[in-house]
Amino acid sequence: MRTLSYVVASLLCSAPAFAQVSVRVTAPPPPRVVVTTPPPPRVVVRTPPPARVVVAPPPPAVHFAVRPPLVMVEPGVQVVEDCDDEVFYSNGYYWYASDDGTWFRSRSHRGGWVMASPRVVPVRLAHIERGHYRHYRGEGRRWERRERREERWEHHDHGHHGRH
Repeated sequence: MRTLSYVVASLLCSAPAFAQVSVRVTAPPPPRVVVTTPPPPRVVVRTPPPARVVVAPPPPAVHFAVRPPLVMVEPGVQVVEDCDDEVFYSNGYYWYASDDGTWFRSRSHRGGWVMASPRVVPVRLAHIERGHYRHYRGEGRRWERRERREERWEHHDHGHHGRH
């Protein structure tokens, strides 16, 4: 038996062994990959409404080198004395109304006029009759004051003479 082992061992060691192995693995096919993209975003283009075009007259060219003399025309409203244009002074501003009724205002007598919204124009100023205070000197007011003063003195004199 020993000989047989020896023969088998020498056969196994000396001769190459060939073995044919067949392995068969069956697996399901890989899953089908489906890529879906979301729909493109909805693009909404909104154009702004057309701009409201306001055609305003140019600001007045009125300006004064020095602070102009002012005459009171009613409480809270003064006008530049003897001026070619009606330039009023009220609430800390000089005011000017163009021929179409557009109001301009400026903090300075030197100019710098800006268009004023009708809601910021002083009510007393907005109701003044246009053209009435052009070249206004205030004589009428002074004359009225002088006449009232004279009436008071006459009344006083008559009352005084009547007691003697």
